[in-house]
Amino acid sequence: MGKHINYRNGEWADKLWNFRESEFLDDPDDDIHFQLANKAENAAMRQESYDSYIDSDYWSKVRLKALAFVNCKCQKCGSGSKLQVHHKYYCQRYTELENMHLLEVLCDDCHKSEHS
Repeated sequence: MGKHINYRNGEWADKLWNFRESEFLDDPDDDIHFQLANKAENAAMRQESYDSYIDSDYWSKVRLKALAFVNCKCQKCGSGSKLQVHHKYYCQRYTELENMHLLEVLCDDCHKSEHS
């Protein structure tokens, strides 16, 4: 899985050349900052939406079902603490109960390593 680029914290510098080459901009020097700001704003909106989804009653049911299926153990290391449900692949929201095979239970450390 590719690393997510955080445009808000300036992690885009090494991606700037590729961005200029792949986007059709009228004036790259003027438009690049506008384009990056739009990408950052869209990313922030998606994150806010995702955070509210993770706090939903539906996700609580998905999480409990996933934890019960693996007897409350990390599927990578077997730990039983700080467990989280990780999307191996994202499907449409509110369809996870029909797509439990796309989820895995990971402890905090294994989840962080999965995203690094």
